[in-house]
Amino acid sequence: MDNVFCSVLSRTRLYQAIALLCSLHTVKKAFILHILCVDDDTYNLLKKMDWDSVHLTHLDELKNDTLDHLRKSRKQNEYCWTLKPVFLEYLFETNPDVERLTYIDADLFFFSDPEPVFISQPHSSVLLSKGDIRIPTLGTRDTLTIQRILGKYNSGFISFKRDETGLMALDWWKEKCLDCCISMPEGGKFGDQKYLDELPQIFQNVSEIRTPGVNVGHWNSYYYNYSIYQGNVYADLSPLICYHFSGFRVVKGDKVVLIHEADRTSKPFFYDIYIGILMDIIESIRAIDPAFCGYSGKDDLGTQGLSIMG
Repeated sequence: MDNVFCSVLSRTRLYQAIALLCSLHTVKKAFILHILCVDDDTYNLLKKMDWDSVHLTHLDELKNDTLDHLRKSRKQNEYCWTLKPVFLEYLFETNPDVERLTYIDADLFFFSDPEPVFISQPHSSVLLSKGDIRIPTLGTRDTLTIQRILGKYNSGFISFKRDETGLMALDWWKEKCLDCCISMPEGGKFGDQKYLDELPQIFQNVSEIRTPGVNVGHWNSYYYNYSIYQGNVYADLSPLICYHFSGFRVVKGDKVVLIHEADRTSKPFFYDIYIGILMDIIESIRAIDPAFCGYSGKDDLGTQGLSIMG
């Protein structure tokens, strides 16, 4: 089975997850998106929406003593990162017909079909999306330091093939995340993603995605010129496949704040389009379930939370 994606989702990312889902429906004729719901609110709302392309898994279906312990000891974002490889492995075990699984963060948005990624590198056991940091205000030394701390790859888009290497690499990543998954870089570790630097060194057939326009984000978006041609969004001369709206937070009052780019004066034109989509989704969700609250709280806003929520 092709075109199978998965994501881990909590209620504070649900509005963005619906935007992700709508974008996939726009660019792909057929796909399956498996969603691991880490709370009842998320699961119950998505069940009401009843999307044919969405397959829901409640966290209770994965629960074990290890995950129960980690949920008590880790922050919410750390716990959700930990669940990425756990969920991927669970899906491979319970869906024997799936040959490739691609994990996508809920704050991705697709502007064109990602199929060229898989057509271009069909035999790669693991496909990693580069997270090159390119910010004009950072000098070369600072850029290299931050890159070394955060890692070469971004875990918001990562694909595993059902073969010996793919499954071994996934299990290795899972064990690393279960052992340690911290939101503040320390001791050569950072979340679930710094570990990805080691995958090409340990396993053969682990590849960087060659197709341009995949998982572009605030960390390198300054280095692209964006345009629309014949209804398609381009990053330089290549179609923008998916943009990672990392750091976008929906807060009380139906507002969107950017915790990573608060001082940025020149933003890509599609930021406003994306925010407009989120506003429409909030209204739609309110009509389905008026009691649902997907707003970010202080813990999810970093330093922004002090001024916005205080």
